[in-house]
Amino acid sequence: MGMDFAARPSRASARVLAAVLMLSAAGVNFELTLTRVFSATFWYHYTFVAISVALFGWGLGGFLVYLLQLGKLGRAVQPVLVVLCLLLAISLPLFPWGILRYPFTPERLNFYFAMGLLPFITGGAALSLAFETYGSDANRLYFADLIGAAAGTLLVPLVISQLGAETAILATAVLPAGAAALLSMGRGPANRTGWATLGFFAAAAAVGLAAWNYRTQTLTIRDAPNKGLYQLLREVPQARINSDRWNSYSRITSVVNWDAGHLARLFIDSDAWTNILRWDGTPQGIPNARDWFRALPFRLADEPRVLVIGPGGGTDVIMAICAGSPKVTAVEMNPLIVDCVRRWGDQVGNLYEHEKVRLVMDEGRNFIERTDEKFDLIVLGFVDSWASVTSGGLSLTENYLYTRDALEAYYDHLTDRGALAIIRWPTDVPRLVANSVSLLSARGTGIGEIGKRLLAVAAYKPKADEPVETVFMLTRSPMTSEAIDRLLAGHPNPYIICAADRPCAGPYDKLLAGQINFDEYTRSFDKLATPVNDNQPFYFATEKPYGIPSFVTYLFRLPILAVVGFTVLLVGGSSLLGFRAPGPRTIAYFGSLGIGFIVCEIALMQKLILLLGHPIYTLVVILFTLLLSSALGSLFARQFTLEHIRRALGTVIPIIILLVVAGAFVLSFVVQAALFLPLTLRIAVAGIVVFPFGFFMGMPFPLGLRKNAQKTDGVPVSALWGINGVASVIGSIGAAVLAVAAGFTAVFLAGAACYAVAWATRPR
Repeated sequence: MGMDFAARPSRASARVLAAVLMLSAAGVNFELTLTRVFSATFWYHYTFVAISVALFGWGLGGFLVYLLQLGKLGRAVQPVLVVLCLLLAISLPLFPWGILRYPFTPERLNFYFAMGLLPFITGGAALSLAFETYGSDANRLYFADLIGAAAGTLLVPLVISQLGAETAILATAVLPAGAAALLSMGRGPANRTGWATLGFFAAAAAVGLAAWNYRTQTLTIRDAPNKGLYQLLREVPQARINSDRWNSYSRITSVVNWDAGHLARLFIDSDAWTNILRWDGTPQGIPNARDWFRALPFRLADEPRVLVIGPGGGTDVIMAICAGSPKVTAVEMNPLIVDCVRRWGDQVGNLYEHEKVRLVMDEGRNFIERTDEKFDLIVLGFVDSWASVTSGGLSLTENYLYTRDALEAYYDHLTDRGALAIIRWPTDVPRLVANSVSLLSARGTGIGEIGKRLLAVAAYKPKADEPVETVFMLTRSPMTSEAIDRLLAGHPNPYIICAADRPCAGPYDKLLAGQINFDEYTRSFDKLATPVNDNQPFYFATEKPYGIPSFVTYLFRLPILAVVGFTVLLVGGSSLLGFRAPGPRTIAYFGSLGIGFIVCEIALMQKLILLLGHPIYTLVVILFTLLLSSALGSLFARQFTLEHIRRALGTVIPIIILLVVAGAFVLSFVVQAALFLPLTLRIAVAGIVVFPFGFFMGMPFPLGLRKNAQKTDGVPVSALWGINGVASVIGSIGAAVLAVAAGFTAVFLAGAACYAVAWATRPR
C-alpha cells in the first residue's frame, strides 16, 4: 500500500514506523558515539555538550520543516522524506572526515559543533515531518521513535568496541539509507522516480565505506594538539602508537619507545595516562622501588594487605609487592587496560596473573561499598579518567571516588593500623582535607586528634599550581612522630603541606591548631574547598562561588539565543509571516516537557550509576529501560480518546510529579539498601525503579501532539517538535549547572517543577 500524503492518512504504515525506528536508532548511535569522539579529540569538559548538540539539532530540524512549510507539500512529502534520510546518510561520514581534516584547536570549537549538528538537523527534520504527516497517530510514532532509541542504546557498546568510534559513525549511515529505501517501496511517487534504488545504493555504500575504514583505518583520529598523547608523540620522535582500541566509555591508546624504564604508556581518551613498568615479577625486580616518592604510603605498616583502586598499568600494585605485601587486591573497571597489560606477559611479571595479586573487574566505589574485607592500605593513584560517560552526557566534573561518602566507605574498610592513600596534586589537598575533617568531626573526633591522622606531602615545593606528585593520607589511628619520620626517610626535600608535629603550610596549620574554624578554612582559598558528597559529587568543580566552570557560560549562549529567537518567531509568526504559530500556553507545555524529560533522565542516571557501578550498565540498563518504558507508555496512551486527553493528562502528569519528588528524597536510600545485592538483582532493582518513570513520562508528549492534530487550525507538529527539542538543550545544560551548584536532589525538584508547568498548561 502506497503512502497518500494528500489524503493526510491518520494511521502510519508499517514502513513509516520502521523508518522512524531506524532514524531514531541512527540518531542515538551518533549522539552517544559523538561523546566518545569529543572526549578523545578535545577537552573532556565539553563532551556532555554532544547531548545538547543532538537535542538542539533535533529541534532545529523541526523548526526548519515548520518554516519551510514542508508539511503542506501533499504527495510530494514522500520524496522529501526520502531526500532527508539520504542527506542524513551523507552527513554522517562528513563528520569524521571534517574533524580529521581539521584537528581540534580552541578556535575550531564552533566548527566541531557545527559538523556534529548537521546530521541531527537532517534527522530531526525527517522525524518531525513524519510526525506532522501522521499527527493523529503520534502515539505509535513516538513508540517507534523511542524503541529505535532504545535499540540504538543497545547497539552502541557493541558497535564501538568492535569497530571503533570513527568506523561506527560510518556504519551508522546504513540506518538512514535503509530508511530511505524502505520509504521508497510501494506505489508512492518516490518509487516512480527511482528513490528506492538510490536508497539501497546508499546503504551498500555505507557498508562498503565502513568495511574499508575498518581495514585501512584511514579515517582515524591521529591528532589533537591539546591532548597529552599527541604532545608526547611530538616531543619524543621515537615514540609510536602500539595499539589503539575503543569501548563504549573510553579509548585506550598504547604508546611504546617513549622511555627506557617503561614498556608502554596507556592514554585514556588521548589525555589521562597510566604507565606499564618493566618488571620481572619479584619484590626485588625494581631497584630502589621502596624509595620512590609514590611508595611512601607503603612504609606505614609491615606486610600490608593492600587494595588498589584503579590500578591501570599496575604501578601501585608493583609498589605494594615490592613493599612486602602478601596480597594485593586490584580493582579495575576497564578491560581494555587490563588486556594491554596482559599482552606484555613476562616483561611485566604477568602482573594481573601474579600469585600475590587478585584482580577484580569492578568500579572501585561500588566494590568498596559491597565488600566485607578490611585492608591495611587503600590506594588511589591518580584515579580519574577525564572521559565522558556515554549514558548521561554529564561528565562535566563529577566523580564518586572522592566524595566525603566515599572517604567514609574507605575509612570503614581500614584495619586499626590502616590508612587511605590518595596520590594526586597539591591543588587537590584543600578538598581532601575538608572531606576528612567533615568525616571525622561527624564522628566526634576533635580537631587536634584529626591533625594526627592527616598527612599531605609533595615531592618538592611547587611553584604556583605546578603539578607536583603529592601523597595525601588519612589514617585510622593517630600517627606518631616516629611513623612520620619513617614515611619521609630518604626524601631530603619533601614539601610538608599538612602533618602532625611538623611545620605545616597555611591555612592548614591554623586549622589544625584550632586558630580558625572550619568555615574560615574553606573560605581562605581562591577556589572552593568545601566538602563534597554523593548528592553533589563535583570534586573538581572548584570555581567560586558555585563551582560552575566558566566555559559553561559560553555554552549557554547559542541555546539561549536560539530559544529567544524561536520564541519571538513562534509568538509573532502568525501576524508577521502568516504561519499558524503556537501561543504562549502551547510553547510552555511542550517546552516544559522537553526540559523536564531530559532533566529527570540525567538525575535518574546519576543517582543510579552508583548502584550498578560500571558505566556500561548505566548505558544498557538505565537508559535502555527508560527509553523502552517511555515507548510502552506512549503506546498505552493510545487508549485515551481525543475527548479524554486533557483528563488523562490531568492524572498522568501529577503521577510523574510524585515519582520525581519521591526520587529526589528516596532514591539514595534505595541505592544504599540494594548495594549489597548480586549484580543481577541490582540490575533488576534499577530496572524496576526506572520503569514507572519512563512509562508515565512517555505519555504527555504524544498525547499533546495528538490533541493538537485533531484541530482544523492546529499548529504544525514540526513547530511543537522544534519547541520540545530546543527546550531540551536548556534542560541538559541547565541540569548540569544545577547539579554542580545545588546537587541532584535540586535537579529532581527542578524536573518536578517543569512537569507542574506542563500540568498547568496542558491542552484544553
